[in-house]
Amino acid sequence: MKSAIPHIHSYTISDMSADTGRKNPAKDFHVFRNDEFIYNEKMISHPIRADHFIILLVLRGEAQIELNHINYNLTKNSLFTIPHSMVHQFKQNLNDFSINGIGFSRDFLGQAGLHKKHADSFDFFSSQSNPHLLLTDLEAETLLALMMMLREKDFSEQEHPYRSEIIRHCFKQFMFEIAAIFRKYRPNENIKLTRKEDILIKFLKLLSQHYKQQRSVQFYADALYVTSKHLTKTVKELTTKTCGEVIDEMVVTEAKILLDDLELSVGNVADQLNFSDQYYFSRFFKKNTGVNPSEYKRRL
Repeated sequence: MKSAIPHIHSYTISDMSADTGRKNPAKDFHVFRNDEFIYNEKMISHPIRADHFIILLVLRGEAQIELNHINYNLTKNSLFTIPHSMVHQFKQNLNDFSINGIGFSRDFLGQAGLHKKHADSFDFFSSQSNPHLLLTDLEAETLLALMMMLREKDFSEQEHPYRSEIIRHCFKQFMFEIAAIFRKYRPNENIKLTRKEDILIKFLKLLSQHYKQQRSVQFYADALYVTSKHLTKTVKELTTKTCGEVIDEMVVTEAKILLDDLELSVGNVADQLNFSDQYYFSRFFKKNTGVNPSEYKRRL
């Protein structure tokens, strides 16, 4: 039996800005520091699924974060991007760790004019992209200065007729600076993945598309034209988890999110995840979490 998995908390920009004590929480854009509010605690105590994009810049210390079932080690000058709706969690105490971050919605991207014409420039927010870069001091200082400017305008209580326009303009500059950094370190034409990395990325992409219908390792192996043994060995080598474990974690993650919805019954969740019946789903869930779905819902 596996140890119980903590509840996954949904986290909105309004939640994030309200946790800083803002009188009028933002809905689609927010600049934050981990030491100023309980986001610090929430990031450790529970996995979080945010309904927005997040960019983190590490100012001091070291920490480990898990994203899409892969662990990343963050240090000073680390830049880390979290795509929309991706579950993430810091794996240790953050008392000696300092980050600045920006959260923003798809709507805010559209308002800033970055979602169509320049979409290709921001493919670093793809779930298949490596989310972690280590910057030079100058690059980190440039981004931090822009973040501080955004924070000043975002938190200002002074009336300004063009406040929104200034924030959007500064945000565009910030995003293009990041796009330039990613292009510098990872120009598309020079991306060279190993065969194993290519298999892992394609597997995770397929899994995100089919995990509700397909939980068989063989399905993904066939789709990738490799043997199930080779796929499992590759995934294990790069993630320290077997292919089956990654599949089960993806399904359990979604199951917990659905079970957190008080309007959905256990049977409804089983149907949405395409289990043959509620009994089989309950067995699967308990095997992977240590509790059955009904007990999990009672703990909410």
